[in-house]
Amino acid sequence: MVFIDSHLDGFRMSTALLATKFFAPPRPAHDIARQRLTQRLDEGLSRKLTLVCAAAGFGKSTLISQWAQDCPYPSAWLSLDVEDRDPNRFLEYLVAALEVISQTVGAGLAALLRGAPPASAETVITLLVNQLSKISGKLVLILDDYHLAASTGVNAALAFLVDHMPDQLHVVIASREAPELPLGRLRLNGQLAEIRQQDLRFGLEEAADFFQQGGKVSLSKTQIQALEARTEGWISGLKLAAISLHTHQDPETFIASFTGSHHFVQDYLIEEVLHQQPDDVQSFLLRTSVLDRLCGPLCDAVLQSHGGEKILNQLDKASLFIVPLDSERRWYRYHHLFSDLLRQRLGQKESAAPLHRRASQWYEAQGMEVEAFHQATLANDVALAMRLIEGNGMPLYFRGVTAPVVHWLSDLTHSALNTHPFLWVAFSWSLLFAGQPGQLEEKLSGAEAAMRSDPQDTSATDLYGQIAVLRAWLAVYRNEAEAIYAHASRALELLNPESRPARTAAHCALGVAQMFRGERAQASAAFSEVIGAGLSAGNVMFAAVASTALAGIQTTDYQLHAAAATHREVIKMIGDPTHVLGFEAHLGLAKILYDWNALDEAESLALLCSELVALAKSKSEIGADLLRARLFGARGADLEAETLVARATGLITIGPLTDRMREAAELQVLRLLRHADVANAADVARTHQLYIGLARTLLAQGKGSDALRTIESHRRAMEAEGRTHDTLKAMVVQVIIQNAIGQVDKALPLLRECVTKAQAQGSIRLFVDEGAPMQALLSQLQHETGIAAYVSQLLDAFGVQATQEQRAAVPAAATSSHLPLGDFSHRELEILRLIQQGHSNQNIGELLFVSLSTVKWHNQNIFSKLDVQRRTEAVARAVQLKLL
Repeated sequence: MVFIDSHLDGFRMSTALLATKFFAPPRPAHDIARQRLTQRLDEGLSRKLTLVCAAAGFGKSTLISQWAQDCPYPSAWLSLDVEDRDPNRFLEYLVAALEVISQTVGAGLAALLRGAPPASAETVITLLVNQLSKISGKLVLILDDYHLAASTGVNAALAFLVDHMPDQLHVVIASREAPELPLGRLRLNGQLAEIRQQDLRFGLEEAADFFQQGGKVSLSKTQIQALEARTEGWISGLKLAAISLHTHQDPETFIASFTGSHHFVQDYLIEEVLHQQPDDVQSFLLRTSVLDRLCGPLCDAVLQSHGGEKILNQLDKASLFIVPLDSERRWYRYHHLFSDLLRQRLGQKESAAPLHRRASQWYEAQGMEVEAFHQATLANDVALAMRLIEGNGMPLYFRGVTAPVVHWLSDLTHSALNTHPFLWVAFSWSLLFAGQPGQLEEKLSGAEAAMRSDPQDTSATDLYGQIAVLRAWLAVYRNEAEAIYAHASRALELLNPESRPARTAAHCALGVAQMFRGERAQASAAFSEVIGAGLSAGNVMFAAVASTALAGIQTTDYQLHAAAATHREVIKMIGDPTHVLGFEAHLGLAKILYDWNALDEAESLALLCSELVALAKSKSEIGADLLRARLFGARGADLEAETLVARATGLITIGPLTDRMREAAELQVLRLLRHADVANAADVARTHQLYIGLARTLLAQGKGSDALRTIESHRRAMEAEGRTHDTLKAMVVQVIIQNAIGQVDKALPLLRECVTKAQAQGSIRLFVDEGAPMQALLSQLQHETGIAAYVSQLLDAFGVQATQEQRAAVPAAATSSHLPLGDFSHRELEILRLIQQGHSNQNIGELLFVSLSTVKWHNQNIFSKLDVQRRTEAVARAVQLKLL
């Protein structure tokens, strides 16, 4: 079995991707060289897109596969099917295909599509484009059988990728139908290469080569001409003809009967070939046609027999419309047209439900729960599908598998859902995690109604508990603290002890309610419990929710190091910032980094957050803009800072005042004071009850005593609420006010207290942002015992030149004349050594058990780092740099 397990930065997920979708068909034993077409594919590399479009059986996949193996660039192969019509599934497989050949492209993006709600296609593709733009060399992405996955959402996603992708990527599409993409515009702009059905037709010489080499049939030139004309160069038709000719003593008679239109010829040949097989092979073909992909053990399980692998090998050798999916020839699929016909004939003979059911059981035994669930739904086995959804205590939807569940449940009638109230609840969870809370009320009401009609249901109490949890999270969306608390508390009373995922969700909701009510200690305890339970059980979503909230509490309590560590843990859980939790974690970490004066790193995170806000088309998220405004101000770019503040404060009148709106108003007060617009600054401060801002405006108005009373009152309020961080901010402003009104004797002791409290957490901008008055005060504390080193660090941040000793402390490695070994991965160094030994790319792949494309990808990275173009140059440069 070959599967690709999906991970969320270290936490194992239940879902898995079929690795066979990433294998290009291997080169046939007797392939026919099609130099004219491969040259056209080579020429297409200079354009954005190559489209290979033709009807079934014209050799699209074989041509592209053979070309890709000889292409100098790494190629990612993705075989598509009808289940990939969901844009998220399509993008997840697309990203995974690129990850197979690249260490950097696609990394972390799959987790975004499994978020709650999942990231938009536009967001994921934009991040993918950004990753592609940073690589050296070129990658080729091949989408095979695109017509099967084509849908409005998938077409839109691919069109967006093609429109915005950099030169580093070239896309090849194989499809029976022209895809709904802007082909006209691409063609007009010279960005489209096309190979159509007429181009793919076998010519007479190619047909002759085929019968002599591949078909191993001895025919005269006249007979080949007749078959070529009657099949219109249809490659699969020629293959079927060769198979049939092996069973006919008189080729002339067969060829004479080989007539009719293209479609009739297809039907005739498929019937002819199928009927020529032994009864056991015919039965095997018909009954295994329910499978999208086949391997010996799976076929044996479905047919309740033995010898499946042997029959598959026989079919492969006979080229009986079966396509090998890996080089070991363990996995296969039927030609889609052949599979369709087989399924149609099977439906005329027997029910496919038992076959799907056995396939589901086999997939489940292999740990492929999503594939098992899919087969259960095809079998219309509601009980089996329900059991698979429940997932041995951790339901699929708690592990990010929402779309398949929603799609299946959406197709069930209300009567079917009422028969199993659990399905209503599963529907509700899946919708919640899919970011569709608006539909929850209807589903929850349906669940309650169904349970009232069956009062004997022994699981009703637990289901009522799950409904209460879901209503608690509806209240979270509505910011209704008391409702959250009531529903979550009731849920914990009703839920079974074994219902760990739902109980974790209830505790998390309870923590949110306590946080809303200002009960931070209780909320922290609740969140800690949720994090532990979530991580131990694989409930990553609620672990991330609780961790994000906990980091906020830690920041309020002025535990910056702990908060930064928690934010980083959330980033690892989520895998990427596009999910709302990832955004919050990156922004929270960026704010701490700003306070630590790590401006470059903070700016990088802030820019990322701003980009994601723009991609999400949010009209209210201003947190990243506010941080960027502070960063601009810290670097003296006042105009840019004011532009961002003005943009953010324009949203203050929209909706209730949030913490970020309050922050925007605080920055607006500072901006107005900078321009000596004291009256308006005071109005903003009073309107939004910004006590620090009000104290600053009073000081600017010459009302020093009033300013001091205001800030002292605010400080006492923050101390009473236990808001340590806000208390320290108030103390710093109090120092500035006392100094301004001549109370230096009081300002210095208070500043000493502030510095002492801040030293352990490493705050820098807390002091530096107060400007020259703070610098002057700190200079008087340079020799204070216990804080002198920290004060010196603060003064350095004001721009004081580093001492000679500090400059001399720069590590020698920073001025090294050659690349350090750390710049190369272990695998890259291993490949370098094999290149030095004279191994070809193919041999290296076999020695390291990696694909040829993966070797090419490593080569590109090595050449880029060494700034060379050829293998010999790479070896010489590596020897010079003592890498070898």
